Amino acid sequence: MDARQQTANVDEVNGEVCDVLFYQGNGSSQTQVLNYIGDRQIVATTGELMWSTGRNAFAPLNVIYRVHIGVEIADVNLHPFDSYAAFFNPIKIVSAGLTWAINCFAGYQFYAPQPTIESVKFHTPIFSQVSIGQETDMQSHRKKYDSWVEKKDKTAGLILWGVSRGTAATFCAYAKEHYPPVRLVVLEGAIDSVSEVLPRRVANVFKSEYMTRQVTAALNLGFRFFNRWNLIQYSPDGPSPLKSVGNFPEGTPVVFITSKTDAVVPCVNTERIAQALANQGKNEVFLLKLERSSHPRYMYDNQEDRDNYEAFIHAIYKKYNLQHHPFLAEKGDSLVRNSLVVKQVLSPTVGLKK
Repeated sequence: MDARQQTANVDEVNGEVCDVLFYQGNGSSQTQVLNYIGDRQIVATTGELMWSTGRNAFAPLNVIYRVHIGVEIADVNLHPFDSYAAFFNPIKIVSAGLTWAINCFAGYQFYAPQPTIESVKFHTPIFSQVSIGQETDMQSHRKKYDSWVEKKDKTAGLILWGVSRGTAATFCAYAKEHYPPVRLVVLEGAIDSVSEVLPRRVANVFKSEYMTRQVTAALNLGFRFFNRWNLIQYSPDGPSPLKSVGNFPEGTPVVFITSKTDAVVPCVNTERIAQALANQGKNEVFLLKLERSSHPRYMYDNQEDRDNYEAFIHAIYKKYNLQHHPFLAEKGDSLVRNSLVVKQVLSPTVGLKK
């Protein structure tokens, strides 16, 4: 097959078009979706046009066609300098400068057809609203869904897509709300629970098992203190995907994507939540393990990982008759077959004395 024929095949599209409700990771704004829409431009909630040129010589993935942002989430402030005094707030200055630099580093581009009060070029976090997949995130997710329901041109089906913290928000919100009509759930760098991820993150810094236990305990104590005084909304005792597995809607296929070199949400944590859901026996569950990509840059660190990610998603779309490129879907068929998570059944003799 020559290059011209390959290009023609990639441009061909089959399957049902679905809107995608996207939920970003911690510290990110709606701009994170630009990693998944190819070279297209979309309109931000602020009215600005935004697109991405990619990074590390890699283009963004072309896996989300009709994104629905809806509303920005509760812990993102797109208008941090809303008063004269705000320009002298060091936390806002540093946070806005950092998110501006991250957007530049990620290759995100912006154009405002007309002046706007808010802007996605930079933002500051609203720490009192941070919940890492718990109540405020679930409320934000519900608001996104409700705004989708009100769209006049919405599609007949919906795909839920979450990244990192967004996987917890998506999983817990869907388990709680049972939205109709969700056709597919995609979770990248999926958290099983912060209480499970945290000690592994700490262990990457403190190699001593004793120090890992002590620091993890101190962090959880701090979270509880801040939560008690409403300085953050996250609580170690609150909802998590692992606690929500039993309420997850039956029949919806779920895709998990992780990387063996992910040090932020380690592969084992994503494996655990994928296996827990598969063990319910009520959903088709798929787990793609990339080899050499870091969190949350699964599409920009390694050519083979990037290509496998894209082909895998198109093959999943093909499997469920969703909009896909047949050429890419064919390349990803074997990845889908090999990624099906099989229910683990314990032997009835386990635990019995001989």
